[in-house]
Amino acid sequence: MGQYEAIELDGVQLTGERILLRPWVPGDAKAVHEALQPDSMRRHLAEVPSPYTMDDATAFVADFSHRSRAAGTGLEVAITRRDTGDVLGSAAIRLPLGQLRSADIGYWVSPSAQGNGYAAEAVRVLSDWAFTVGVQRAEVRCEPTNLASARTALNAGHAFEGYRRDEIRVGGQARDTAVFVRTVADGQPAVPHAFPGLPAGGRSDGVITLRPILPGDAAAILELENDDLTVDVGFTGARSSDAEIARMCERAALDWLVGGVARMSLLDNETGAVAGTMQLRKVGPPQIVGIGYAVHPAFRGRGYTARGLRLLAEWALTEGGYARLELGAKHDNIASQRAALSGGFEPDGVRRARLRNPDGTFSDEVRFALVAPQYR
Repeated sequence: MGQYEAIELDGVQLTGERILLRPWVPGDAKAVHEALQPDSMRRHLAEVPSPYTMDDATAFVADFSHRSRAAGTGLEVAITRRDTGDVLGSAAIRLPLGQLRSADIGYWVSPSAQGNGYAAEAVRVLSDWAFTVGVQRAEVRCEPTNLASARTALNAGHAFEGYRRDEIRVGGQARDTAVFVRTVADGQPAVPHAFPGLPAGGRSDGVITLRPILPGDAAAILELENDDLTVDVGFTGARSSDAEIARMCERAALDWLVGGVARMSLLDNETGAVAGTMQLRKVGPPQIVGIGYAVHPAFRGRGYTARGLRLLAEWALTEGGYARLELGAKHDNIASQRAALSGGFEPDGVRRARLRNPDGTFSDEVRFALVAPQYR
């Protein structure tokens, strides 16, 4: 059988606190077949046939899952419960060759077993083992829209490292992947999310709703970003492309977990249309965030920016745990300044020549801030 770094891989099984990672056996086929029936399970598994038949499951547990062990290139393991032996899911590690010292880990968990942290535990166990055989980096890669996988990687102690453009092909289309890494020098603690989450369904005042940006918002946001007024008060005068906005919307939910900005759509409750956008941005000191916003031309003049600012502030200064919210506007953007005041923000000074204009000149920035009562 295959060896890796002079270690025989045949029969290798690894133990976690609650799980046993063991080689697949023929009797596991039924569990694999049942687990991979929902479309949601196969959506992010590029190499899994659809529909997934019992013959596919039988071939996987009897043949495919053993090839990497035989070749000395990795482990395919069943994730099972130590106490009952039940099959919970699948995990695999592809080991590096030559001078490369980065291993790749993948996983799925059966629908009935999800939500219990089994995948994160499996990733930790596989990473720990890989470090004992000379691996320096253990990577987890997933599509930006696969938030369940991203949360698993973070919970397993793998920090977000960046995006790889057009790395995989899904449904005939090139897709980005998000890369999460734990190195041999890192510990095991879970990586915290970049921003706290909004309540399920967003935050509403009965007229508008704030919720995270979704991929389906791209068309409306493209119209907003390329509106003449939005471009005129911007920094560069450049208009956004379809691809740029589509990629931003696709990554928005993941950026909320790992990035420097939390992007929200402002919805008109009556129509459900995207009426604008808002963003929270990290600006340096802990618990201090900057706010940006824009309103779709079809919804201007309704006071939606002020409503959105009040909704955002109510959440950010309480459940969000922030101490201070900041925003700014060019000195001649009177509408934005009025919205800030109407939204409850207070004047906070002027920064000279801070905001670039499309013609290369700079405008003064009129500043506003809102401080949580306990920190005043």
